[in-house]
Amino acid sequence: MGEAEIDIQPLITSAMVYGDPEMFSNMQIGKWLKSQDNALIEDSIVNIIDGKVKQQVSLKLQNVECGEIYLQLEWLPLDQ
Repeated sequence: MGEAEIDIQPLITSAMVYGDPEMFSNMQIGKWLKSQDNALIEDSIVNIIDGKVKQQVSLKLQNVECGEIYLQLEWLPLDQ
């Protein structure tokens, strides 16, 4: 199998700063940068898309010969 670690702080911080994403049109609101300290394949962008905060994440799997995983995270406030 393999392992992957995801830093969700950029998603949380971006979502908290913008509050209600339905008030905004589609736009980039944050970014998790690729570095030697993480397994990102490319920078991970946090966007408002159709009134929802979403983040696309592409990671190289760790502790395995090879493998990649592609995810889309979506912010859902607890009051919904």
